[in-house]
Amino acid sequence: MKALATYYVKINDLTDTEFKVEILEDGLIKKVAVNGTVYEVDYNVGGDLIHSIIMNNRSHGVQITSLDNANYEVKNKGDYFLVNVVDELKKMRIARSKTSVVGRQMITAQMPGVILKVYVKQGDEVTTGDPLCVLVAMKMENEIRSPIDGTVKNVFIADGDKVAVGDKMLLIDN
Repeated sequence: MKALATYYVKINDLTDTEFKVEILEDGLIKKVAVNGTVYEVDYNVGGDLIHSIIMNNRSHGVQITSLDNANYEVKNKGDYFLVNVVDELKKMRIARSKTSVVGRQMITAQMPGVILKVYVKQGDEVTTGDPLCVLVAMKMENEIRSPIDGTVKNVFIADGDKVAVGDKMLLIDN
């Protein structure tokens, strides 16, 4: 069964442990897989951030408070947990940002859109993290940053250009 959504969950007290949570069916009774084990879950939001969760015929009154985009405070029967939840796309971005990049880098469009602004020109020196351009996609401005220290060898885009997935935008060499 293909998952409707996949999340990766880390709990502060369980170091080096990550749970893969897949939403398999979304209805009155949800089917959720946690690390491959499927559960049927009845879930309702009550007042005061209390979430009623019935799983395996056991009721849990859990208080869940969002701290920011990915972190939650969870209280259940006197137990307190800090929980980090990320979706598949964010997990890939985090993994990609932790890898070291070496050598010549061709910066390509990861999504279709319009180039709002190009900040660099051929011959400019850039360092890792420097903004290169802004790509507008789905009404969101996405700042594209340099993955390496180096020199801008080619600029294939200009302000106002439309780009498709995979189109060359910039070439940086170190």
